[in-house]
Amino acid sequence: MVIDCHFHVDETMLELDKMIEEMDQNNVDKTALIPPFNETMYEKESTYQDNLHRLFRFLIMNFPNIGLKLYDGLVKDGYFKVNGSFKIFNEPNNDIVANAINRYPNRFLGWAAVNPTVPESVETLESYLNLPGFIGVKAHPFMHKYRIKELDFIGALCENRDIPMIIHLSSEPESYKYLPDKYPNLKIIYAHAGVPFWKSFWKYAKEKPSVYVDTSSDYLTPSIVRSVVQALGYRKVLFGCDGPYGMNKFNEYDYSEKRSWIDSLDIPQEQKEWILGKNFIDLIKSIDQSFMQNE
Repeated sequence: MVIDCHFHVDETMLELDKMIEEMDQNNVDKTALIPPFNETMYEKESTYQDNLHRLFRFLIMNFPNIGLKLYDGLVKDGYFKVNGSFKIFNEPNNDIVANAINRYPNRFLGWAAVNPTVPESVETLESYLNLPGFIGVKAHPFMHKYRIKELDFIGALCENRDIPMIIHLSSEPESYKYLPDKYPNLKIIYAHAGVPFWKSFWKYAKEKPSVYVDTSSDYLTPSIVRSVVQALGYRKVLFGCDGPYGMNKFNEYDYSEKRSWIDSLDIPQEQKEWILGKNFIDLIKSIDQSFMQNE
């Protein structure tokens, strides 16, 4: 079974029917959905932006202190500034995910997103986690601008419920260590291969049995995906797309590129199958698996 562990549901960009059509064409059985964190954001064809992305990757891999300054500049005054300027949603709308699961319960799973600085977001979190199909918690310290310690309560909750968290890290120094060190049984997926730390984070994650990464997003490239698999091993890496971001036009998301990053790895097919779905299934094994069956 192939599972995309990281995809945002935003029908202003990609309708669910079209999404399922593309999933079928690329043999993706299920997708774990996340609510949108910012307004509609299409990719623009721009040599300047392409060069900026390449510079960011180069700096993060080789001169991280400089790269982190570039990374920090992507979020300012409540806007995500990449290929334009896009308003960030302070309180995630988990109803969007719940409605998608209700429409297609055999194709979609859900991450309940939380912003710990918004009381209503924390207060309603467990009500979503109790719904069929929700499998864990998504947190975004980068866009929502908070220190990792703000997730203390959420980390304890997820550890107690034996469900995973997926986190997009800010540039707070060594923030990737805080939750795993305090909650050693908490299962954490750091999004986008652990951006913005990458190499230093990979050294840490290799020794932490409950720490994983996903391969989602245009932050990455095929070579970075190969590097993280080599650094951590196939049992700690999960396939994800981070769609619908990266699209140029409405309803034209290309699954094949992100899928090819895994298919082209120089590892046995059995190991690719762990990245493409088995690792994810293993992470949510404590949850009722009845909703994992396809019709």
